[in-house]
Amino acid sequence: MTKQKNIIIGSATGYSADLISSFVYSLEKTDFDGILTLIIYKEQMPEFVNAFSNIKNFKIEFKVSTIGKFKSKSKYSGIYKFKFIKNILKKIIGLTVNEAVPDSKIKALKITGYPHVSRFFEYKEVVESHPDASHVLLSDVRDVFFQGNPFKDLGKGLFVGMENPDYTIGTEQYNQKWIIDAYGDGFYNSAKDEQVSCSGVTIGDMNSIKVYINKMIEEFCKQPYQKMSERIYDQAMHNKLLITNDLADVTRCQPFDSIIVTLGLYPIDQITINDQGLIINRNQKIIPIVHQHDRHPELIQLCDNWWCFKKYADYILIII
Repeated sequence: MTKQKNIIIGSATGYSADLISSFVYSLEKTDFDGILTLIIYKEQMPEFVNAFSNIKNFKIEFKVSTIGKFKSKSKYSGIYKFKFIKNILKKIIGLTVNEAVPDSKIKALKITGYPHVSRFFEYKEVVESHPDASHVLLSDVRDVFFQGNPFKDLGKGLFVGMENPDYTIGTEQYNQKWIIDAYGDGFYNSAKDEQVSCSGVTIGDMNSIKVYINKMIEEFCKQPYQKMSERIYDQAMHNKLLITNDLADVTRCQPFDSIIVTLGLYPIDQITINDQGLIINRNQKIIPIVHQHDRHPELIQLCDNWWCFKKYADYILIII
């Protein structure tokens, strides 16, 4: 029997390798043995190859991209960090976009859009390059770490991370703004009482992930190019698809009752940590995927206590 292949895809464009070390090395502490694909800039390649050369339990692939280079202020931005040149190039690209042709918008947004949006175009290419994959995790990388194999016993369908149910589209200011800006007051009024889902971590079987990515891209292309190129609308589109039931077979992963915990809207005193320093759910079970831990200084320290890194010739993992 052929072993099923699982893939994790994360966009690390503009990040230094140390910013995503907890993401990569915490994954190695699990029994994950699939493929991790990191989307990076060409200028990042030497640093990333060196930083993660000692990873043995799974394969790391790098997908070189230019997404977000017009937005990035990092040292990897190259010529795009020069505002005058960048603005000229943006105007030229904008003049070539055909609003009636989705492929024209996609081609332009891959270069000029924020990485929150343009990463989905890269997700699509990575997924299509691995047709034999069983399950796929689309994940943020800077504020995610693993406490277990995210694919263990994972069934069919799409699994999305929900935020603190005490907040809704109408009471969480950022999501309120994104929904109104993208879809207007009419849709907002019908959606304002809905629980917020975070687009930063989404996992599922290959077909469900493909459908999700394609529907997200369709939503991007419904917006005017000039507007879309200046917005971080992934969250608005993600929630709209859930609220309108455009995605079949969806499991909404509640923060302390599932495989995903999204911590950003939780006070620290509502987060339970066991004797081993791991975040657990209401049934005292370890949660595999922890998202937005960096909103709490105490949890950043927790992360550091489990895996810290010192750079000599390369990074060495020290388990405390």
